[in-house]
Amino acid sequence: MGIAFQFAARSDVGRVRSKNDDSGYAGHYLAVVADGMGGHAGGDVASATTVLDLTPLDHSGFQGSAGVYLADEITNANIIMNELVDLNPRLAGMGTTCTALLIDGEKIELAHIGDSRAYRLRESGFEQITTDHTFVQRLLEEGRISPEEAEKHPHKNVVMRVLGDVDASPELELKSLDAEIGEKWVLSSDGLDTVVSNDEIESIMRSTNDLQEITDMLVNLTLDRGAPDNITVVTLAVIAEDSLSQAVTSPQPIIPIRQYSQDGTLLGEVYPEHRVTEHGEADVTFEPLDEEDADGSLPTSKWRRRLPGSVKLRHALSQGKWRGESFSDGVLNMMTESAGMDERPEDQDDSSAAVLRKELDERPHIIVGAAANATNTGMIPAVTTRTVERRATLVNTEHPEPVEDPSELPEEIRAMLAGEERHQRAKWPLRIFTTVLVVGVLLASVLTFFSWVSHQYYVGVNNNKVAVFSGIPQSVGPLHFYEVVEETDVDVDKLPEYSQSLVKSTITAQDLEETKRIVNDLETQATVKEKVSASQSASPSPSPGSVITVTPSASASEGSGG
Repeated sequence: MGIAFQFAARSDVGRVRSKNDDSGYAGHYLAVVADGMGGHAGGDVASATTVLDLTPLDHSGFQGSAGVYLADEITNANIIMNELVDLNPRLAGMGTTCTALLIDGEKIELAHIGDSRAYRLRESGFEQITTDHTFVQRLLEEGRISPEEAEKHPHKNVVMRVLGDVDASPELELKSLDAEIGEKWVLSSDGLDTVVSNDEIESIMRSTNDLQEITDMLVNLTLDRGAPDNITVVTLAVIAEDSLSQAVTSPQPIIPIRQYSQDGTLLGEVYPEHRVTEHGEADVTFEPLDEEDADGSLPTSKWRRRLPGSVKLRHALSQGKWRGESFSDGVLNMMTESAGMDERPEDQDDSSAAVLRKELDERPHIIVGAAANATNTGMIPAVTTRTVERRATLVNTEHPEPVEDPSELPEEIRAMLAGEERHQRAKWPLRIFTTVLVVGVLLASVLTFFSWVSHQYYVGVNNNKVAVFSGIPQSVGPLHFYEVVEETDVDVDKLPEYSQSLVKSTITAQDLEETKRIVNDLETQATVKEKVSASQSASPSPSPGSVITVTPSASASEGSGG
């Protein structure tokens, strides 16, 4: 029996930030939270790019492990962000965290990088599933600081691993988790855990089974405590997959997002998309706060139908705001430049936003934060859009028909293929030159080594005889780096014990002449030892206390002195 998610989600800019860099997505099979970073116009692009690139995974029936698909798409999102930076250098340094859950049959696949978090509540207990990839967490794991010190550490929010424009490849934390019907999850950006403790999160998750109520309580508690950062919460409950066809999604009240100035003054309220019907049709609403509501009171109408997109966009931009976010001078221009971004009329069927919205509308979901802004305004990263279209085509085409005539391919594709082919042909001379150069260097090194070896000499043992060798006393498998130059008549066993050990360990010589001198010395030592042994055997046994003196012959003395 498969499983699925019930879901709720909400994102808020908070009371300090001027724009929302968080993005969130929740569907029946996929949930994602991404917390962007990287300057004035980079964080929202990074988080939106990541979330939008993952949304096509929100389905069941993966062939193979769904975790592989999840990790692959997160890596792909990282590549896309680097392409966007190449197109628009002012996005340099942007990055994002990513915490995602993807259902695979009866299991849940988790992929995580950064300091966004995933919490799970079961009957058996509450648990933080993810580990913060932060500098302080590393100090904590190494035992260099205490948990109390970690809470107050000045570098608490320094993230060690992120997606985006960074030098290192993304190091994802991947887990495959068993699931239980009824267990609840909360995915959140660090705007939540900065001011709300894990015990409080657990208490709120236990207080009700209404996912939207849990979401709102967590966000509102964060706002009440100052909300120094953006806050995004996705709340999930695991249900049986076969109950989806019978489930009826009840309307949830649309909660306004309040916009505050730096001194805490309420500037206005805006209504994000917040409700999804059973058929996946979102009741998306957005209206800047009317002047008569500027005193902070809620609008009299609890539900507002969506205005035409062109009217909304003109109204919002005329107010300098969109979805509760104030854009500073130049930000909108930067986001809509052709270098990596695409802005077209919302009602244009072939626009990037229209393509993505059409793909999203095929299934129930909630999308919040910067990703929702990008989807509804048309300010979509162009590279992301092309990737989504390509992936959607591959998913929907189980048995693609081969193209028999290459001329039927679009002109743009044929030009790209031809350019790639020319590029590959141009690389061959360089590859051949590099290969020849490497082989030449290796060959020269080998020849130099063997030339040096051939001029090395030592005295050692061969067939229990003292012998002269050229080379070095080393072997590699069947290959020997030495050869016998001369085998003498000197028996190694006839040498003094000390000389025997020296010869067996090899005696190194500078040249062939020195080996001859060494052999002569050994011959002399063998002769002396033999004469001493003969003298001792010929003499009668000495009386106790007597001393035997052996005088070597003149020739032996001269030999040993040489």
